[in-house]
Amino acid sequence: MTQDWESRSRGIDVDATTPPPNAPAERRVRRRTLLAAGAGVAAAALAGTGPLGALAAQRLGEGRGLAAALHLAAQELDLPEDAAPAEGQVFIVPSDPTSTFLMDFFEAVYGRPSYASDLFSDPLVRIDKNFQIIPAAATAWSGSDDGKSWTFTIDPELVWSDGNPVTAADWVTTFQYAADPEHAWDFTWYFDGVIKNWGKAIKGEVPFDQIGVKQGADDRTLIFDTEVAAPYLPAMLLYSLPLSKAALETHGPLYNSEPETCVSSGPFRLGEWQKDQRIVYIRNDSYKGKLVVPIQRVIVKLAAPDSHFSLYENDEVDFLESPAPANLKIAQEEFPEQIYSSVGDFRTFYLFFDVTKAPFDNLKVRQAFSHVVDRDAIKAAILGPEGSPAYSWLAPGFPASNQEGLREIQAYDPELGRTLLAEAGFPGGEGFPQQELWLRAPRPLDVAIAGSIAAMLKQELGIDVAVSNKDQTLFMDALTSEPTEILFGYVSYGMDFLDPFNMLSVWLTTGRHSWASADFDAKVAEAASFLGPTTERLAKFEEAERVLVEDVPGVFVYHETPVQLIKPWLRGDALTADENGNTSIHWPRYTTMSTVPGGLYVGGDAPTGREE
Repeated sequence: MTQDWESRSRGIDVDATTPPPNAPAERRVRRRTLLAAGAGVAAAALAGTGPLGALAAQRLGEGRGLAAALHLAAQELDLPEDAAPAEGQVFIVPSDPTSTFLMDFFEAVYGRPSYASDLFSDPLVRIDKNFQIIPAAATAWSGSDDGKSWTFTIDPELVWSDGNPVTAADWVTTFQYAADPEHAWDFTWYFDGVIKNWGKAIKGEVPFDQIGVKQGADDRTLIFDTEVAAPYLPAMLLYSLPLSKAALETHGPLYNSEPETCVSSGPFRLGEWQKDQRIVYIRNDSYKGKLVVPIQRVIVKLAAPDSHFSLYENDEVDFLESPAPANLKIAQEEFPEQIYSSVGDFRTFYLFFDVTKAPFDNLKVRQAFSHVVDRDAIKAAILGPEGSPAYSWLAPGFPASNQEGLREIQAYDPELGRTLLAEAGFPGGEGFPQQELWLRAPRPLDVAIAGSIAAMLKQELGIDVAVSNKDQTLFMDALTSEPTEILFGYVSYGMDFLDPFNMLSVWLTTGRHSWASADFDAKVAEAASFLGPTTERLAKFEEAERVLVEDVPGVFVYHETPVQLIKPWLRGDALTADENGNTSIHWPRYTTMSTVPGGLYVGGDAPTGREE
């Protein structure tokens, strides 16, 4: 028997009437007043309709009546009075051509355009600016009593641009393609241990058509079976953008890389792709989804990251995130009203080690590194409003974050660091091999921070470190190789859905690093499947994070609070404050996984000719 989540929040202590925690009402960053993001955002979402309780009670699209009304509203869209005409509704963003080479999430997560992507289909659910999960391609969903079977009802109005209806078969085919070991998808770890038989299919132990994703009683019913109780699964399926089964079979997996073969059920389709120059998304007139999208075209300008700020200054792009420190200073002086900051995706930047190889198989070496990184100095000299010092994995405001309780484990203490390194057999760095610190497709900010860390390691421990910039594909292929090919690296990770299981799962034995801890794995698994009170569940995750921080497979450097530059002619609900007062283009930015496309338009004061 199944129940909908409106009647089965059992024991998770959800009170949808609880007001969100207090947070500053204004999040714009001024020249002299650089404000960080509100720490209460995640807690508010968690206490309301977030993934740990009433999230799946968000059955706003249930039944065809509401769906039909939404579709009608989309067709009758009227632009606001202060908007540019339809031909001026063009949103322009930059992207690094070295890490922009594919269109679809299930083809390569680490290869899609920055800031505007995943616009060719609707996921089952999407996230709004208050981190609430709401219906997208699914009109309703329900979970079994044991939390191990989840049924989704597909919106019957959805259609692909080739005329085929969107059905459960599209999701079944997409997930089977992702689980096919010959595909070698770069994000397989995400569903490992969650979807039934997923890990076995990835290893080739069972055929990929035996994973726990199947059609139900009809072609509008989709069922997910899980290995364990998974109360977080609806939120996890933010990453469920389907490929077209028919297009896959007809044109192969790269069908969305050419305008002639692009097949879309989302608000846009591919209009143009000039390699290393630009990508243009144009409106998909066949779109029948719930988003009412004012923008008519999206242009992605492909340019090296160190040129993005110049593009912004010259009004050639409308949006930029995480400018270099020197460029941020210029922005603070010349156009402070265009600077915004928020929580982003609760991302943590960190050093990591291959703990299976010397010298990092020695815990004292790893501890020594953790004690000589002066996070406060990095914050003061480089980061500014871009982030806050990190002494643990989960960022402030994220569910189960316990930074204060864990702070001393990796606290800045260079004297202790030198002592630990000597005890490990390398007094003053004597005999310690020179290290190469790998960076993944680094921004100028990343290069500055990595250089600072290298200098700290030399000054405090006598260790020589060469910083090495790698492109996205090379880095990720090396990281996820078995065994890993990166001994010492610097990278980041941000949430995929608002649950501690997501962030902590990166460090599971099945995750992307070489560190393996049976104790950590067991604690995470127990917490993730726990169906009791939320406070108890979060406490279990706190215990797991302590194991992680103490064993130092990573040195946590900072939690990102990304600065955004946004042109004043961009308007709409996407740029109004959320319930915690945060104002920015919220993660995951301009994609059908969020409500941003439905809440952003171009004002009539935008420069003419920018859309060419």
